Amino acid sequence: MRPKTAGLRVGPRAAELLAVMLLAATGAVAACSYNVVATSPTPGDRTIAPPLTPTAWANGTTGAYGLRIDPNLLSNIPAVVGGNPLVETPDAEMAALNDPNYATAFSGYYVASIGTLSSLNWIEVSVGALKDDAQSQDFYTSWRDGWFKSACSQADGVGSTGQESINDWQVDVATCNGGVDAYTLSLDNGVLVSIMDLGPRRLGRELIQAIK
Repeated sequence: MRPKTAGLRVGPRAAELLAVMLLAATGAVAACSYNVVATSPTPGDRTIAPPLTPTAWANGTTGAYGLRIDPNLLSNIPAVVGGNPLVETPDAEMAALNDPNYATAFSGYYVASIGTLSSLNWIEVSVGALKDDAQSQDFYTSWRDGWFKSACSQADGVGSTGQESINDWQVDVATCNGGVDAYTLSLDNGVLVSIMDLGPRRLGRELIQAIK
């Protein structure tokens, strides 16, 4: 069985990285508005300074603090879940770009979703490539607890937490009182996957079942 901390090691800056908290949960991002001037992105990788006009960056982009929004991270997870393709979620990515703590912990980040909170089934997944100093159990625990708290903040709080084996991955799971489920797991290659879902299909579980 593959442990959830496979490939993690304690880095010298683990204590500093414990300050990184999740800001990209859908409920929080959906409430934000951005007073910006619309711009037309140019092809290829580019460096930007926040604030940004919400838009997808097909070839990736790098924020002012050095975090790269990297679509290639989608290769770590299934691109289609429940018969529907995951679609980039730039509003949530923008929140990460605008927070220097994300650049401290992650070299790359990507957020994608299917549906909306009003859909019968909804999922949002964040995939992050951890820097060496963030590949520690301390950071994983801090991120997991922050993810659960934020994911459930718009769903009547955390109801229960536990750990399950899904497709031989050890997955931390939180059930919110309002019906949302949240998941975190660490892959063997320094990639951290964080998921929220809502609806009878429980697309988060379907996604994890399909991770190779």
